[in-house]
Amino acid sequence: ATAAVPARALHVRVRIAGDAAALAARLPPEASVFVMARQPGGPPMPVAAQRHRLSALPLDIVLDDGDSPMPTQPLSALDEVEVVARIAARGIADRSADDLESAPVRVSLPTTDTIELVIEAPRP
Repeated sequence: ATAAVPARALHVRVRIAGDAAALAARLPPEASVFVMARQPGGPPMPVAAQRHRLSALPLDIVLDDGDSPMPTQPLSALDEVEVVARIAARGIADRSADDLESAPVRVSLPTTDTIELVIEAPRP
């Protein structure tokens, strides 16, 4: 199965640090997890993105050109990306004050490393 993964794909693991169950209980049912790769210093639009249910955490996913919202700017065309995960309380891609976000991780492409993204659960 590994041979089918494109050379410029990103293996990403997303998890919550802290009390994931308590965090999930405080968020509305429409909360979603967005995992995005962006061009560092470039436009805010991601070059690859996936949306998942909060209940899917922890996540192990692969981002590649098939996840690009802009076919003119595929992930495979870049030498470096910044990868981030965000829990969107409202379940939409637009950022809001209630969202929780991992620290961004800058990655040189191609890479076979798994990119670890950790979202800190706020203390009650």
